[in-house]
Amino acid sequence: MPVLKLPKDLVADPRHDAVFELLTKHAGLLWESGRNQVATLPMTDALAVELRGALAAEHACHGLELIADKLAGEQKGLDAAARRAPESPQNARASRILFLASDGSTRFYRDCDALLSRYPQRLLACRLEIAGEALGEKLTGSAKLIRSVLVLDKRVAARALLALLPPG
Repeated sequence: MPVLKLPKDLVADPRHDAVFELLTKHAGLLWESGRNQVATLPMTDALAVELRGALAAEHACHGLELIADKLAGEQKGLDAAARRAPESPQNARASRILFLASDGSTRFYRDCDALLSRYPQRLLACRLEIAGEALGEKLTGSAKLIRSVLVLDKRVAARALLALLPPG
């Protein structure tokens, strides 16, 4: 398993080690033939608040197809920047966090695993112990199925990871 490089804002936080331990201690494969380790953790009220705010501010999006398109578009920009300035090192640090519901199909998790393999330098995923309908309810306040949420802003990503820590 590659070394987990958390967002820069989180590295400076005194709770960094607790988040790192939480993510590594509860890691496992998304599906039986998966290639990437993903932590499975309880959904917290603090995380629901962060994700609701991120969606409202357009610092996050949901739906796997839209998420794949966003990541691909960002990668084109990163590739172009790397071609313009090849001496500039690419930052190998997670800046996008993919939160997943716990009731996805094998195909859904296989597709998520493929995204993690395609963007290993900047994408980190976490499966939440919550079904898609309950996640949609928490994030939108209405009966809406949401199985995947991608946090696009690195500061929000750091806050979302901190929100996974148990209160206290």
